[in-house]
Formats: sequence, structure tokens, C-alpha cells
Amino acid sequence: MNKEMHACFDKKHVEVSKKVCVMAIIFYLTAGLFLLPGAAFAKDITFEALLDRNAIYMGENVQLNLRFEGTTDIPAPELPNIDGIQSRYAGPSTMMSIVNTRMTSSITHIYVLVPLKTGKFQIPPITVQHKGETYTSAALTLEVSDSASKGGGPATSREQRRPEINLQYRVTVKMQAEKTKVYLNEMVPLSIKLYINRVGLRDVQYPELKHEHLSASEFEKPVQYQETRGGVNFDVVEFKTQIFATKAGDFRLGPAKIKANLLSKKNRRAPSSQFDNFFDDDFFGGYEVTPIELKSNELTINVLPFPDRNRPDNFKGAVGDFKFNMEASPSAVKVGDPVTVKMIVSGKGNFNTVTGPVMKQQEGFKTYEPQVKQEGDKKIFEQVLIPITDTVRNLPEASFSFFNPDKGQYQTLAKNAIPLQVIKAERENSTIMEAPQTGGGLVRKEVFGRDIIYIKEAPGELKKKGGYLYKNPFFLLLQIVPLLALVSAWILQKRKAKLSTDIGYARRLSAPKKAKKGIQEAEDFLSRKMPQEFYDSVFRTIREYLGNRFHIPAGGITADVVENALKEKNIDSGLLSKMKNIFASCDMARYAPAELGAMKMDETLKDLREVIDYLERHKE
Repeated sequence: MNKEMHACFDKKHVEVSKKVCVMAIIFYLTAGLFLLPGAAFAKDITFEALLDRNAIYMGENVQLNLRFEGTTDIPAPELPNIDGIQSRYAGPSTMMSIVNTRMTSSITHIYVLVPLKTGKFQIPPITVQHKGETYTSAALTLEVSDSASKGGGPATSREQRRPEINLQYRVTVKMQAEKTKVYLNEMVPLSIKLYINRVGLRDVQYPELKHEHLSASEFEKPVQYQETRGGVNFDVVEFKTQIFATKAGDFRLGPAKIKANLLSKKNRRAPSSQFDNFFDDDFFGGYEVTPIELKSNELTINVLPFPDRNRPDNFKGAVGDFKFNMEASPSAVKVGDPVTVKMIVSGKGNFNTVTGPVMKQQEGFKTYEPQVKQEGDKKIFEQVLIPITDTVRNLPEASFSFFNPDKGQYQTLAKNAIPLQVIKAERENSTIMEAPQTGGGLVRKEVFGRDIIYIKEAPGELKKKGGYLYKNPFFLLLQIVPLLALVSAWILQKRKAKLSTDIGYARRLSAPKKAKKGIQEAEDFLSRKMPQEFYDSVFRTIREYLGNRFHIPAGGITADVVENALKEKNIDSGLLSKMKNIFASCDMARYAPAELGAMKMDETLKDLREVIDYLERHKE
């Protein structure tokens, strides 16, 4: 027994020892993983710049990798400007590995370089400052060749055949203003043209134009056409707008920036199988898209101020070449009726600076602010005038002044007064109080016509009109009527259904009514002293009543039948005796009617009433 216990104990001890060993191994491995990186990170950081290719063709791009060994927390450096190359940051790539218990880490910042022309480019050393340390890469060289020289002949001979190609000659932006010497507020057409030659460009966006003290309207829908420049055909996308200066002086305009995506062929690797050429086909996306930003030339705009000489008093800054027309309707009104004066300024110029023409001699009129709307190349001012006296004979004169930049002088267009017939209003008792003007002054009354509709500015005090309907007793009682009608209809329907299906119930209900009619008939025969007919009526009434009352066939009813039927219904014995007497009197009347006198007939009729009355009151 003791030997077995020792064996069991040794077995458990071995299992515990194994678990301790496994946990120790895991602990040391974990510690090693955390300690080893510290040793690795403690090493010096190395930095290098690499190009995935040193020679490409025009229209292709190259990848520049800035690789930092021994760290992963260095941010993306800013590349220096390289003439003829446009760069774009594509993102970082980090890596961490453990080889023979040694951990290494690195981060690579990736840039895409897009050459804008052919030739050899020198990428200068790139310097990065990080945690007090300076890291510098070596200079790189990139050679860009014309894509038309692909294949055939040595590189030296190709360079001799092909001149240097500049992408800026194939995709370029030109900005041109119709005039660079303008007057203040003068509208100047501006054109921005995107020239494209033998390159793929898509997703072209509207130009972004930098301008100071210059205002530009929205670009119109671009137009596309072809244009020949220097013997080379270009596809042109032209954006048009108009600008005007808001301040006198010399100002720089632009450059205009256009963003687009450049299509270039993907870098082809050497085919490792027959399927590589198949999947590198253009149908499967053999092109890649590179965002580019194109810049135009800058312009200098010389803005001249308005001349002081011969400046009209009513000149308000309108610049252009305009025409002015004025019309009014109706031509005959009553005092207080409105007259609409429409003043139209049309022509060519800056309508943003065109304000309403000036009207003179407005005495005798009440005027309102004009409503302004622009329709194409004309601006319309509709002003309402209300004559307040019948002494008015004409509408006021109006004039419009502007500066004509083509002529370099001011111009004033005036319209003579339009005749207006004003007659007295039929009702002159309508008046309104004019609000006091700023600066004080007496409040005067003005006489207006019937067409003036006054606006109630406040609702005033609100009062309850009448009582609440839901508190009216008659209204509440009236709500019960539909319910009572519904209940009554339901009861009648139930009673009608029972009468049609329960014959006993229907006979019992009709029993007293028919009995009453029989009694009246017997009383009639009694009053006329007709004993035979009297007893026939009594017998018929008592038999029919009992038959209906207890739902038994009336033809077989006799005194014995009735007595047997009423034994179990707790009927008074005296009443049964009277019922028998009625049947006995009726039997005797058949055979010896002379034996029954008037007194007996009264007694029989009395018993009939009492029997029927008792049975009606005694339902069971």
C-alpha cells in the first residue's frame, strides 16, 4: 500500500516539474523578445535613398524610397524642389523581423517622381533631422528618355537622333487677358488654355486662380478644340471668365493652377511566363494614374483710377458701354394709385457696378425702393411711385452716368419726364400715418386711395367667443341618443329573432291580447242579450287563451286537460274551480241555454276576467 502511494506521489511530482519548466521557458523567451529590441534599437540609425530604376522613358514614373534602418518613428521628410520633376508622397512602409534572436526594424517613405521633360536629373542629397541627429543620403541620378526612342539602336545613337523632350511642352497652361491696362471696375475677359499633345490626361478640374484686389466671376463651361502652335497640333481645353479690379494700382494675377491625372504606362517587368504578357495588356489596365498640378504664367494688371475731370455728380462707379431706357404704366391714375416706372440699363460692361438711375424732382410722389433684376446683358430697375396730389403732370426725369473705358470718358444718358394724368380719388377719407423720420420732424397726414390695404402688425387682445361646446349639457345628452338607438335596435332584433324561432314564446305573448279581444266580444254579446253567442265567445276565448298561455293545442282543451296541465304549476284551487265553472257553463249553454240567465252570464264573464288576470300575473 505504501509503495503504491509513493509511486503516485512521484508521478504527480514529475508532472508539476514539467509545467514549471514550460512556464520558465515561456518567461525567458518573452523576456528575450522584450530585451532584444532594446539592444537592436540601441544601434545607430542608417539612412539611404534609392530609386527603383535609374533610367525611364518619358511618360513613365519612378519610385523614390527613403529607407531608415533601426527605427520606425521618423516622419516623412520633405523633398527638395527638382527642376523638371514633380513629386508626390505615396505613404510609409514599416518592417520588423527577428533573425537568430536579433530584431531589426525599418521604415521606408515612398515617393513617386513624375518627370516633366527628358534628360538627366540630379537628385541632391536629402538631409533629415531627428532627435538631435542628422542623417544625409547620397545623391541620385535619373535619366529620362523620349518614349519614341524605345527599342532599336544603342542609347548613344538614340540621344543623337532625338532632341530633349519636355513634358511642359506637351502639357502646358497659358493664361491670357484681353487687356492688362484697365480702368477700375472695367470688365476684362480672361482665358486660360490647357494645351495637350500626345499624353493621356483625364479628370481635368477647373482652374484655381489666385488674385488680389481683383474679382473674378465663375468660369464658363470649358470648350475644346484643336490649335496649332509652332507647327505642332494641340488639343486645347479653354476656360473663360471675366475679371475686374476693385482697387487702382499694379497687381499680379495667377498663376492659375489646374489639377488633373496623367496616364502613363506601367513599368513592365521581364515576363516569367507566357501569361505575363497577356495580363500586362492595356485591356487589363496597363496604365497607371498620377495626379499632377499644372501652373500657368502670371499676369501683371495695371489698374487705372477714374479720372476726376468731367466726373458727373450722379456717377456711382458703373463702367462699360451702356444704353438707358425708361417706360411707365399706367399713364393715367387717381391720386393714391401706384405707377410702375421701369428703367432698363443694357449694353456691355460690369453690371456688378451698375446701380439705379437717379430720378429728379420727386415732389408730389411717394416713392419706394426699386426692385432690381438682371436678365442677360441688361439690368432692370422697377420703381413704384404714388402720386399724392392731382397737381402732378409728369413723372420725374431720370439719368444714368457711367464711365466708358474704350473712350476714356464719362457719359450721361437722360430721359425726359413722361406725361402722367392724375385725377382726384373718389374717396379721400382714407389716410395713413407716416412713421417719423430719423432726426425728428412733424408727422403729416397723407391722402391715399382705396387701393391701400393696411397691415395689422399685432393680433391685439384675444377674447373667448361663446362657451365650450363640450361643456353644454344638451350637447352631452345628445351624445347618448346614438347609443340608445343602437341598444334599442339590438333589442328589437333579438326579440324579432326569438319570435321567429320560439313558437311557445310567440303564443304566450299573443295570449293576453287575443283574450282581451275575446272578452270585449263577450261583453258585446252580453249587452245585446245573446246568450248562445255569448257563451260561444267565452268558450272560444278561454280555450284559445289557455292554449296560447301554456303552449298546448287549443282544439283538445277541456276542463280536465287544463286541470291536469295546471296541477304542477301551483295554481290556486279556487281559481281552478272558477275555470271548471266556466267550462261547465259553456257546456250547459249548448244544450239548455234557457237555464242560464243574465245573472249567470255576468258571473261567467267575471270568472273569465279573474282567471285571465290571475294567470297573467302568475307567470309560473
